[in-house]
Amino acid sequence: MKRGIIIWVSVFITFLSIITSIGMVVSLINEGAGSTVSPYLLSSIAGAQPVETYLFVSLVASSICLAFTCIIIYRKQPPDPEIVNLLFTLVGNLAALKQNQENSINDLAEKLESSRKLNQTMFSQVSSNFEEGKKEAFDLLARQGIALKKVRSDLLSAMDAKMVENREKMLFDFKKQEGVILGVKRLVEEYVSDLNKHWTELGDVRISLGRIEENLVTNQAKLRSLDNPEEIKGIGPALGKDLRLLGISSVGEFLIADPSVIGEKTRISKDMAENLQAMGQLMMVSGVDSSDAELLVDVGIKSRKELVDFNLIQLSRKVGELAKIYVEQGKLSKDQCPTIEEIASWKRMAR
Repeated sequence: MKRGIIIWVSVFITFLSIITSIGMVVSLINEGAGSTVSPYLLSSIAGAQPVETYLFVSLVASSICLAFTCIIIYRKQPPDPEIVNLLFTLVGNLAALKQNQENSINDLAEKLESSRKLNQTMFSQVSSNFEEGKKEAFDLLARQGIALKKVRSDLLSAMDAKMVENREKMLFDFKKQEGVILGVKRLVEEYVSDLNKHWTELGDVRISLGRIEENLVTNQAKLRSLDNPEEIKGIGPALGKDLRLLGISSVGEFLIADPSVIGEKTRISKDMAENLQAMGQLMMVSGVDSSDAELLVDVGIKSRKELVDFNLIQLSRKVGELAKIYVEQGKLSKDQCPTIEEIASWKRMAR
């Protein structure tokens, strides 16, 4: 039992030594030569040491532990010369491996140092070239700035000289043409004065024509307020008799009568009475005869005010469309169709 425990303990220590050796090899590969490590168990005793030292110690410890384990295992048996030779060979190989590793590490360090020096030399050369290029660029910009300032100064001087020359030439031309401008101004003032005078005369003529037109309107109206009601198209003798029984004996009295009373007391309706009153009112406009009044009433014009306010073009369009229908029906001849000028005259006379 004791021998077995000792063997297992020795094997475990040997295993730990081998693991430590492998860890040192990995650290050496990852961190490079000259790096230091602090193993968990030995750091409190030996402190931080180079990885090569710990690697060598771990290899030696692994060899000793392995040898001790083998001795314990084969203690009652005569030592095998081959095993002993194998152990010595292993120790020698480990020593050679350590030497090769040290040599490889030294070669790598030398190569790194050479590369660093080469990079430093290249960086110094590039920095020097950059400084020279920067200095040349600044010198070139300074020379260009001086040249631009000179060009700007020359350009401004030339522009000033040209502006002075043009200004003097323009002043001379203005003085030369000043007399002509004053003469034109006097002619324009005289022309404006004559226009104002003629405009005033035209205003007087317009007023006179308006007065003459008013006189003509009174004389040209197709219907007067004192005419008999039968003068209105649509009022026959029978209706005229009924109107006289109501006390309506003239056009004026018919126009101011209440259409509701006329609708109640006569044979016509209230709407018919309103249409007849509208026709009578429109026939009192100069130039509007009974046919024209009928057309206006049929398109919706029931008073002089509506005739004045209605748009000329729209009214002409409606009257023209209705007149075409009346011509087709034989109620109106083509010559009796009113024109835009006639409708415009009705609107003017209705004011």
